Amino acid sequence: MASLDGRRVVVTGASSGIGEAAARAAVAAGARVGLVARRAERLAGLADELGEAAAVGVADVTDAAALTDAVDRLAADLGGLDGVVAAAGTMHLGAIGATDPERWREVFDVNVHGLLATARAALPHLGEGASWVTISSMSGRRVPSAAGGVYAASKHAAHAVDETLRREAGARGVRVTTVAPGFVATDLMAGDLVADDGAGREDVAAFRERMHAQGLTPEHVAAAVVHVLGLPPEVCVVEYALTSTAQMRS
Repeated sequence: MASLDGRRVVVTGASSGIGEAAARAAVAAGARVGLVARRAERLAGLADELGEAAAVGVADVTDAAALTDAVDRLAADLGGLDGVVAAAGTMHLGAIGATDPERWREVFDVNVHGLLATARAALPHLGEGASWVTISSMSGRRVPSAAGGVYAASKHAAHAVDETLRREAGARGVRVTTVAPGFVATDLMAGDLVADDGAGREDVAAFRERMHAQGLTPEHVAAAVVHVLGLPPEVCVVEYALTSTAQMRS
């Protein structure tokens, strides 16, 4: 694992899944981390585990003002920022014609508006050689099914946000990387319906079982994040796409 000795990294979505694994991996590699999520109890438990290497900022990424306050406080507590891992995300699956529009709004609020709010809060603290990492998805590169169309649209938007950040922040030496995993065994998925290309339906429990059986672990993705964060400042990985061999065989 790459060394992150002395680096100061904020992780959003740090209370579970890839964000939690990335926070743990960054600390194991020598970093100090600022943990951001809306679930205060879970953040407090992780902070207790990580000890003095962690600071906590409770905020929902969809609340831009609260998120900015949290990031500013963490940057002050850590003495600056060298990196951000934007790992907050959500997933609702279902055919467009069969899904409550409120579900679409939730997906875009977290996966797109939350990403933009995180960037707006963090960019003033990032300078030459700093790293920005977005946890996106292989669904940001293609639409896997009709059921995944809205989620894929949000992740295509996340890729576009990162391309914009490369133009905006890259000019001053901030490295912007999109990490795009396939299936990951997390509890990201919510909702109550999965439509298989509009031809048939299966319940969420069955899809979740398949995702957990075939997916990468959060720790696999966290290792990719630490690798990217630990690269020399003159190196920028534009996109790091990864999938499990089990999913490739399916």
